[in-house]
Amino acid sequence: TGGRYSGLCDKDGCDFNHYRMGEQKYYGASSDFEVDSSKPMTVVTQFLTVDGTDSGDLKEIRRFYVQDGKEIPNSRATILGADAGNVLTDDFCTAQKTAFGDVDHHAQLGGLKKMGEALDRGMVLVLSLWDDSQVNMLWLDAAYPTNEPLSKPGVA
Repeated sequence: TGGRYSGLCDKDGCDFNHYRMGEQKYYGASSDFEVDSSKPMTVVTQFLTVDGTDSGDLKEIRRFYVQDGKEIPNSRATILGADAGNVLTDDFCTAQKTAFGDVDHHAQLGGLKKMGEALDRGMVLVLSLWDDSQVNMLWLDAAYPTNEPLSKPGVA
């Protein structure tokens, strides 16, 4: 595991990427998808505790979408087979790490209970939804524009 997994932060996290989890037609830029990213939507994220109070231990993170007045539940993680679910729980996170052969650093750090304790200390949730079909996000980590020399100002 080395240095990547030292410290208190879960570098890999436990996430829910619809495409990676087996649902390739859930989210995309057309009406062919369950959630049409070309239209306005609201993303709702709920943090549920074992006793339903603000002070209880975090047990589940649930997400759903609202688009055109319709509530759309999160897709199911069909890649996980019998462990398929559509909410983040400690069991889900372990199944995800096992399925992809990843280190389960989330569990090693105490799972959702410890994450809830960190949230209690104060944290900002940052959510980013991306679609960059024009340049495939080359501007982020590759030379772009691709037809310009690297010596030209502005080419990264």
